[in-house]
Amino acid sequence: MILGLRSKIIPLPDHKLGNIKLGSVTKDAICHRPCRVRCSHSTASSMEEAKERIRETFGKIELSPSSYDTAWVAMVPSRYSMNQPCFPQCLDWILENQREDGSWGLNPSHPLLVKDSLSSTLASLLALRKWRIGDNQVQRGLGFIETHGWAVDNKDQISPLGFEIIFPCMINYAEKLNLDLPLDPNLVNMMLCERELTIERALKNEFEGNMANVEYFAEGLGELCHWKEMMLRQRHNGSLFDSPATTAAALIYHQYDEKCFGYLNSILKLHDNWVPTICPTKIHSNLFLVDALQNLGVDRYFKTEVKRVLDEIYRLWLEKNEGIFSDVAHCAMAFRLLRMNNYEVSSEELEGSVDQEHFFTTSSGKLMNHVAILELHRASQVAIHERKDHILDKISTWTRNFMEQKLLDKHIPDRSKKEMEFAMRKFYGTFDRVETRRYIESYKMDSFKILKAAYRWFTDCKLEQVGLSQQYLYTSYFIIAAILFEPEYADARLAYAKYAIIITAVDDFFDCFICKEELQNIIELVERWEGYSTVGFRSERVRIFFLALYKMVEEIAAKAETKQGRCVKDHLINLWIDMLKCMLVELDLWKIKSTTPSIEEYLSVACVTIGVPCFVLTSLYLLGPKLSKDVIESSEVSALCNCTAAVARLINDIHSYKREQAESSTNMVSILITQSQGTISEEEAIRQIKEMMESKRRELLGMVLQNKESQLPQVCKDLFWTTINAAYSIHTHGDGYRFPEEFKNHINDVIYKPLNQYSP
Repeated sequence: MILGLRSKIIPLPDHKLGNIKLGSVTKDAICHRPCRVRCSHSTASSMEEAKERIRETFGKIELSPSSYDTAWVAMVPSRYSMNQPCFPQCLDWILENQREDGSWGLNPSHPLLVKDSLSSTLASLLALRKWRIGDNQVQRGLGFIETHGWAVDNKDQISPLGFEIIFPCMINYAEKLNLDLPLDPNLVNMMLCERELTIERALKNEFEGNMANVEYFAEGLGELCHWKEMMLRQRHNGSLFDSPATTAAALIYHQYDEKCFGYLNSILKLHDNWVPTICPTKIHSNLFLVDALQNLGVDRYFKTEVKRVLDEIYRLWLEKNEGIFSDVAHCAMAFRLLRMNNYEVSSEELEGSVDQEHFFTTSSGKLMNHVAILELHRASQVAIHERKDHILDKISTWTRNFMEQKLLDKHIPDRSKKEMEFAMRKFYGTFDRVETRRYIESYKMDSFKILKAAYRWFTDCKLEQVGLSQQYLYTSYFIIAAILFEPEYADARLAYAKYAIIITAVDDFFDCFICKEELQNIIELVERWEGYSTVGFRSERVRIFFLALYKMVEEIAAKAETKQGRCVKDHLINLWIDMLKCMLVELDLWKIKSTTPSIEEYLSVACVTIGVPCFVLTSLYLLGPKLSKDVIESSEVSALCNCTAAVARLINDIHSYKREQAESSTNMVSILITQSQGTISEEEAIRQIKEMMESKRRELLGMVLQNKESQLPQVCKDLFWTTINAAYSIHTHGDGYRFPEEFKNHINDVIYKPLNQYSP
């Protein structure tokens, strides 16, 4: 596995390996370079080669050198003589790896990472000057600092985490070594003053999370660090925070420690004359590799490898392994990945981060930065128990409030801002395929073929003549393509999209256009089905609608019979009869006769008319696994369907309340207001509905992740969960289905735009 860490202060989704520090390697390395192989190859062989390269990354870790950390290790004096280097091989590496422009660090250098190069270069110069070697390299390095010193206080540059503490400290150290740095004296004084204020605030325990805690940058504290207390944080492997640089600083500023020496020596035995920016990395890298593959939507190709990694992580979780629990970000990510992959893990393990005060005053929280807060927030979104997961509720509240406050800071980098904004969208309220979309080209031709098939069906059925826009076609297909994207689910995708269009048509009929007699006519046609010709059509629009429905159900039933090995057509027809009869109740009793149902009566009907039972249960037959009649009629499937339908209905009602109020349609918001006799405001009604919705969402997630006594294959359970993902996303900016202006860019991203136009 190619794994490296770049210095950073902003958390980015593709390189978020914990507490990143000064001077390391490239973005590709952080992204697990093999994972970045584009899936746009035209041949099957190249696809297989790409997948094989990714498989090879599991268990195989290749660390990239860190100039910064190697320089700090090079400064460690020998245990026998303070005038001799303990690790002279690191000095050799520094002498041999200076870049042509005189710098050390990233290669090739990124234009926004000049500060990183300055840090790595200055650290390397200190090592060379300390041991009085490499005069030529020192002069070239000073030339680089003189040419690029402008970046030190440049706000547009990405600032390495801890830069404001460590860089001024290295300037002080350079002065002690009589190394004259070509930097503006006023700039140097300003940096030194800011460093003192930062350290003073930290020592007074007033340190906030907008910068990493100074303990993690102990090499930047130098003699000001309470090294005796710091050594209490030493890990079992002998390191301080798994950081070669910080561990080296302990040997430089503190008394000799055998375990620190053993840690650094063990790394150099592996890499000869250089060190990485963090070690060990197996747990960390495996966590981030699995997360990256899932975010990219390609983990389905590596199910065996992913399961093996997660089984190992789960074993370590149960053992309370230091590699997981010593790092809040890693612990939160492990919790999220394990829970979302059906492992039983308790949220009590995150109790140390239950509120902001705990987070920033505990030893683990003090070491964290934005990355940990983002990971904690993501972990908080997988709550499934009302009582047991109260810790996650508290974490969700404070991390959201923290990020909202940070977003008010005008100086926050744009990329950091976007990352926080995305994290604050509930993870079940986004289309993963829109946010990562790098998976698209692996099945793009399949997408176009199915979309064309849907278009031909839409045209052949003359659905535009009953008031349906082609926009519904694209929106419907986008919804399912974004959540059920695997090529083997092509039949299920097409069925899902067709059902969404037909249900939209019949819903619009009953809300705005159709009369009671026409609805009764449609119901009778469906009930007769094979003998529909004896019933007759009350209007042309009824004829167009029914024939489209008939053709669709017959085609889907035939495909389902092939996959299931039994006829399921009667079930598909009955699902439509149930929904149409519930629509008749809405039209006749609630709209025409203007009666207000109770909450229970409303949900028993509206959760059917939302269409979830129809299109989800139908799609289950086309996913692949054989489902017996007993399984389909089981209490498990019924509960999954009821929860999904309830969440979808409540989301719809919150966002369509104004429109449905104008159409005199019944809505959960209006029912609550009416039944309260004016004591409940619209805002309070919406708040109560959101509470109901959240309770049902958690109940659903708990059932989806439940393995014990479950009869339903995981891929089938997942469809219920991804359906509410779609519902949340559709209504993020209002009614995204009927008024899809906000969806246009998403549709373009998922279906049309080539991957090479995408800028991550």
